[in-house]
Amino acid sequence: MTALRNRRGIALPVTIFIITLMTITLAAAFARVGAEREVATGASEAISALTVAQSGLQRYLGVSTSRPPDGDSVRFNVTGGYADVVARIVESDSLDDQKTMYVLRSTGYVIVPAQGATAQGKRTVAQFAQWQVGNIRAVAAFVAANQVRTATGGGVGSIRFDGIDGCASALPVVSARARSGSQFNTGTYAPTPAVVSGSGGVVADTTGIDWRAIVGGTFTPDYRTLPPTGAYSSYLISGDATLNTSGTGLLIVTGDLTTTGTGTVAWYGVVLVGGAINFNARRNQFYGLVVSGLNEQLGGAPPPQGTIGGGGGSSRYWFEYDSCHVANAVEALTGLAPIRNAWVDNWASY
Repeated sequence: MTALRNRRGIALPVTIFIITLMTITLAAAFARVGAEREVATGASEAISALTVAQSGLQRYLGVSTSRPPDGDSVRFNVTGGYADVVARIVESDSLDDQKTMYVLRSTGYVIVPAQGATAQGKRTVAQFAQWQVGNIRAVAAFVAANQVRTATGGGVGSIRFDGIDGCASALPVVSARARSGSQFNTGTYAPTPAVVSGSGGVVADTTGIDWRAIVGGTFTPDYRTLPPTGAYSSYLISGDATLNTSGTGLLIVTGDLTTTGTGTVAWYGVVLVGGAINFNARRNQFYGLVVSGLNEQLGGAPPPQGTIGGGGGSSRYWFEYDSCHVANAVEALTGLAPIRNAWVDNWASY
């Protein structure tokens, strides 16, 4: 009887120990599952916060129509939460060349309505951007950094270079400006004769256009193909392009531009061409500014020579400066331009 009691006395503590051990094991398992769930939830909320922060950053870039002051702060309510965006000036030119550098910091907060107003996730991103103003230097109604010549003899057609502002809101500009070796022997010119002097590089630089940056990918257009779509849109065509209909806005062609058709091809705005312009349409009319031969800024072989006129007596080659069409063409370029490869997704860690 005594031995039985001893065995029972030993079994009870062992049982209690086993039950306790199993309880601890189950509690540890539940704790591990809970921790893993928290990690998964935290990772999901971090991704959601990144999305919210980036959405706020893009909203700020899109709505800024005037140069932000240092420390400008805006809150945007977006899907999934809200983002606080702060703009800080990191470089401001003392001459105020309208190229102020900013760092835009956007902090995204994830809000889950079922869990109240407290943010469930937070993430900060940053983007370096430069304030740019949509303007272009008005040198002449037609500028050619490549050599150009006007056709002579029979069937030249109507050639006109007019630097008097068709909008009547700006001072006149030169009728035509071209590199040495160009020939303007026919046509009408107002208010001045064509100016022919300097190398192609010099003429290209007078426009103030950073052609290397444009072809290098810093400019994002509305469209990358023709024909033109929409009013005063921007187009960037890589290589040669053909224009057989009228349009408005900013047209950029990195190669040669050729006009075609038996009717009128008219462009209202700004035309920038890396190579030559081949005027093969019956009536070619440009109201704004036209520049060709900008590939001179890239070095290498000079752009090909262009010829104006020679399409017959009823053909037309008109270049008329119009500041209103120019302003409308570049107006959409005013704003904050993100700098490539300058986005940071862990700004808070610095």
